[in-house]
Amino acid sequence: MRKTSKISGFYKLSPEKRLKIVRELAGLSKEEVELLRKTGALELKQANRMIENVIGTTELPLGIATNFLINNRDYLIPMAIEEPSVVAAASNAAKMARPGGGFRTESTPP
Repeated sequence: MRKTSKISGFYKLSPEKRLKIVRELAGLSKEEVELLRKTGALELKQANRMIENVIGTTELPLGIATNFLINNRDYLIPMAIEEPSVVAAASNAAKMARPGGGFRTESTPP
């Protein structure tokens, strides 16, 4: 099975199920997963009501924007933010760009 950031219904999953998917796709170690589970002062349940696709907190909810195809490579984009519409809007924009090949980047040396 090909790894892809196009995850249908990701926003409908529990934070724990989302984290499991991210762990598998990103190849996170047990230690890295445990760091994401630590919520500090912000409870995971509360963070999950603040933004979409929560998998952890950084004293702000930590969400994942899905659907990103950049230079023909899939990415899950972490976002630590309290604005609820940003993660959903970024995921939706990436979903719309995906059929046309996603996003393309290039750079030049300084």
